[in-house]
Amino acid sequence: MSDSRLPLVSVIVPSYNMEAYIAETLDSVLSSNYENIEVVVVDDGSKDSSLAIAQSYAERDVRVRVFSQQNSGPSVARNLALKHSQGEYVLPVDADDKIEPNFIAEAVAVLEGDAEVKAVTCRCEFFGNRTGEWNLPEFDRHKLALDNRLCASSMYRRHDAMRIGGYSELVAAREDWEFWISMLKDGGKVVKLPSVGFYYRVRSASKRFRDRGFKAQTIDQLNRLHPEFFERELGGKLHLQRSQSILRNKLYRMFHPRSVEVCGEYSHLEWYVKALPRMVDYAMEQGAALPLTMRMGEQEVVVDAFRGERGSYKNSVAALRFAVATDGELKPIAYYAERRGLHSNDSYCVYVRR
Repeated sequence: MSDSRLPLVSVIVPSYNMEAYIAETLDSVLSSNYENIEVVVVDDGSKDSSLAIAQSYAERDVRVRVFSQQNSGPSVARNLALKHSQGEYVLPVDADDKIEPNFIAEAVAVLEGDAEVKAVTCRCEFFGNRTGEWNLPEFDRHKLALDNRLCASSMYRRHDAMRIGGYSELVAAREDWEFWISMLKDGGKVVKLPSVGFYYRVRSASKRFRDRGFKAQTIDQLNRLHPEFFERELGGKLHLQRSQSILRNKLYRMFHPRSVEVCGEYSHLEWYVKALPRMVDYAMEQGAALPLTMRMGEQEVVVDAFRGERGSYKNSVAALRFAVATDGELKPIAYYAERRGLHSNDSYCVYVRR
């Protein structure tokens, strides 16, 4: 029986065609020495006996609940599991991996002890077709812009996951990387436990290998979802050759200098404003027309663009409109101007509704 005095932990398990492994995964979770857990399994339209195996666990252990959906991918499955979860804390575990009995209790102790901690990770080991420790580097928010720094099975607070909308269903691969960017880009601590708590199964058909085929698509989606984060950390977008991103962005800026101004009370939007050219391009690729209504974080704004202007980028139409107070419906709060060619520039003016 669970000890209700302890915070409830929801272990969410997405599963697709995992009949050979899911029993081992569920056994490892249910062997945890932390008593107050629930296990939420979401079968993602498996064609094998994965669903039946999970249901057999639910029939003999009240801590296990099983849901199923049409095949829609791991992000959709995890979001459905989050929807049905009831715990204060969440630990995702894929249906072919395993955890150590002590991991949940140790992670909960950290989260209970410090409200600023958003994620608790641990040392990880490979098993299956490869053995040895998975030497993930220590968490660094700047370096998170270049690669994932946490294993997918790291514990977090459920309310943080719901605040960011769960796992992005737009990202074709590396959805855990996008999830950690969403949760951690604006702050919060990450604690790594000194002990091994997670075992990652390596097999020829594992998702880690399949995801490599979606690299370009994933990077494009990350740039679209988090333009301000990459602008702040990399000075521009994330490139296909990720390690070259900072250098390439610096070289680009040498030939495309810019002028940016943001009203003081909207200074928190600075990195969005600096990412405006990409944000506008992405919106117009989807058929949007100028002027654009878009979101910068929680703020709704209206953006007008002036492409191919003649003259100095420092004296652009956007800069002039920003400088002149207006009594109309729209109040200018920021502008961006960038040299496009020797005698032309692109500029953008950002407004809020009065």
